[in-house]
Amino acid sequence: MQGAVFNPAAECASAQQTARLHDERLRTQLDYVMAHSTFYREKFAAVEIGRVAGTGDLPLLPFTEKSELRESQLALPPFGRHIACPPRDVRRVYSTSGTTGRPTYIGLTAHDVGVWREAATRAFWANGLRPGDRVPLVVSPFVVAASYADAFEAIGTSIPIGVNMTDRLIDAFRFAGATALLCTASYPLHFARALAERGIDPRTLGLRRIMAGGEPGASIPEVRRQIEQTFDCTLMECSGNGDYCAMSWAECEHRHGMHFVGQGLIHPEIIDPDSGEVLAIAPGVSGELVCTSLDRECMPLVRFRTRDHVQVTHTECDCGRTGFGIRIIGRTDDLLIVRGVNVYPAAVRDVVASFAPHTNGVIEIQLHAAPPAGWEPPVHILAEHGAAPGDLAALAQAIETRLRDKLIFRARLELVEPGTLPRYEYKAKLVRERYKE
Repeated sequence: MQGAVFNPAAECASAQQTARLHDERLRTQLDYVMAHSTFYREKFAAVEIGRVAGTGDLPLLPFTEKSELRESQLALPPFGRHIACPPRDVRRVYSTSGTTGRPTYIGLTAHDVGVWREAATRAFWANGLRPGDRVPLVVSPFVVAASYADAFEAIGTSIPIGVNMTDRLIDAFRFAGATALLCTASYPLHFARALAERGIDPRTLGLRRIMAGGEPGASIPEVRRQIEQTFDCTLMECSGNGDYCAMSWAECEHRHGMHFVGQGLIHPEIIDPDSGEVLAIAPGVSGELVCTSLDRECMPLVRFRTRDHVQVTHTECDCGRTGFGIRIIGRTDDLLIVRGVNVYPAAVRDVVASFAPHTNGVIEIQLHAAPPAGWEPPVHILAEHGAAPGDLAALAQAIETRLRDKLIFRARLELVEPGTLPRYEYKAKLVRERYKE
């Protein structure tokens, strides 16, 4: 651990150094995959794998879709045909909920556990976590919670709490000296309401740092300001994925965007989600994030489509890290297409949240018919107003106008009382398909 950067050799390496490392590790990873993964041997059967000399040749390879991994595990449970190590070598198993109700499983060897710990530790260190910090572990719904605990303990102290244990979480701050919290972007204000119900001022908890991930939103200036003022703390954004790596993106103290901190462990690409074309990394570029494992034994992934729609924020930073920065705009598989316009639910929430404190950022997009009819404007949106919203009709009209100006679609916004819409301790569900009820 040195200064503001956990692993300067990796995180501050030049672009040329990182490119050489990734080329070398990709060749090694592909050799391993072809030797050990039935899934990828068949997937790449029509590809001259020897032509892939480095990351620049990745477009020669097809993408890996989440649906393929689900089908692989249905064919050969529990780990699937894409497993690349003997099952006896699996030391940790995470699960995610599947679309059919059947969970999918993610296995890690002892080596993989160490790789994910390294990536998460770099990320939390970038977020400002330091020795002496104590972090309650309340993210059990996250499929990779144990990897977060590994990273907390590599830096400071973890305090296992569990989910739906609000009083235990409060006690961790009041009596066990907790100083930081990892949660989703929508959770802090939910937590603040729980504190208010118990007559506790959030500023008295001693919560100095919130690290928010799992969903977009923590970088919205008004949301950040509201959370930081509520808790008298610093809010930092971070991100990862249960499939490709627990945590590999994180803001530094300059907060321009989340740095890529997975150098040598995974290789990121940004593609046009429609054409699949790889886009050059430059500020302002936006597209879908695609990730390839560079150092994984159990379930290496090659060109995995994350379905996260991201925008590059910067490629240089005064902190010394050379990993480019991103903001996550939304999910390419969650978007609504309103008369030819791509509308991301998270972007809708961001616009509504920008009206704080007149709104509290809790929304629900209601679809009353299946697409495309259900996506015809005006799109029906419920949004909770704040404690003192003023003229509700004028506020609704102002939000509708900003949605039209900023996101280029027409909405019918209905303001409802705070506490009306569901709360989620994990990722907030922003779209409700009423026609299925």
